[in-house]
Amino acid sequence: MHISDNDFFEAYKSLDKLCSEMYYCKNGVSAYIDQMKIEAFQGQYRVSSWNNDYKMLNHVRGVRNQIAHDSGTYQISKPDDLDFVQEFRSRIFSGNDPLTLLRKAVESEDSLRRQQKKQASEVRIQRPQAQQYTYQAPPELPKYTPEKKKFRAWIGVLVGVGIVALILLILYFNH
Repeated sequence: MHISDNDFFEAYKSLDKLCSEMYYCKNGVSAYIDQMKIEAFQGQYRVSSWNNDYKMLNHVRGVRNQIAHDSGTYQISKPDDLDFVQEFRSRIFSGNDPLTLLRKAVESEDSLRRQQKKQASEVRIQRPQAQQYTYQAPPELPKYTPEKKKFRAWIGVLVGVGIVALILLILYFNH
């Protein structure tokens, strides 16, 4: 193994250990990458370095696997790989890694929404006075008295008798 590959491998192990402690798992960088996959839709729009970091983490994990499983005599890692691993580790410590930046962005948006909602509830909107209408009861209908009921009943009977008589006359003259 070349010296630069050894330096890269040690730096990667340090990053992997840090991520393992964050996620309480064995393969920390893989867990970090998996979490980035889950949050990719939001992350790529809210964190400017999201796509590049995702690609580089996958790349350096592949480089690490190649070094671990290849006993060749050629150098596998590049100086940029080592730089990225070291820089990414320090970004995690400073809270500037993609997942932390995404969490901060989401919390900030949620806080802003809560603040706007609170302000909206505190502001009372002045509405124009509703026009007042007065209710007028309909005119009272005449009440039926027993005399009126009897009178109506007699009229009904007379109309009925008249209709029956008319029908009988029509039948009589038609036969």
